[in-house]
Amino acid sequence: MTPSLTQRFVAEVIGTFFLVIAALLSPSGLTFALVGATLLTMVIALGQVSGSHLNPAVTLGLIAARAFSWREGLIYIVAQILGAFLALGFGQLVDRRLPVAGSHANAVWFESLGTALLVFVVVRIVIAKAAPAASALAIGTALAVGIAIAGPSSGGVLNPAIALVLLSSHLLKGSLLTNLVYLAAPLLAAIVAALIARALAPSEAETPARLSAANPGTGSR
Repeated sequence: MTPSLTQRFVAEVIGTFFLVIAALLSPSGLTFALVGATLLTMVIALGQVSGSHLNPAVTLGLIAARAFSWREGLIYIVAQILGAFLALGFGQLVDRRLPVAGSHANAVWFESLGTALLVFVVVRIVIAKAAPAASALAIGTALAVGIAIAGPSSGGVLNPAIALVLLSSHLLKGSLLTNLVYLAAPLLAAIVAALIARALAPSEAETPARLSAANPGTGSR
């Protein structure tokens, strides 16, 4: 059983979302590096689901080369555009130019996003049974990207255990309630990310034979 078209659609939406997020929200001077690192992470995490096109130009090129079905290609392109606009919407929601009063809320959003990215990649790596070297590279890169994106707004903790220590040490500012939200929101984001990552698996155990069909070079003509 190969990944369904719906699963591939969702994979392209998610992959493009994180790629555009890296482009929009990365600190000045790090954009190119973080976009490249995010692309690397998404290829390892989602390549076995959709082929990780994450770019209408790539999909169109594969269609032109008769290496990918034009019908599925159009669906991929819609997914990529949707992911890009979702990223734009999120970027506007957590714009760092918001007043200081909204900074704590921004921190929660960024911590949740970074944690979701890390957990999503970890779960996908586990499900795909990626090689140890590729797993270490993808997870380490995902953590680095998450910290770089979230860092300016929240410190890029991405770990509720560390956040709890900071809270206990009175290093997190704000009321107890807002700090509890700061701890709980990333945990909720992690659960949602894990469930989405699991939903992209075509079966209980993905095998190379099943996953090869998701490679862009094997699409129907």
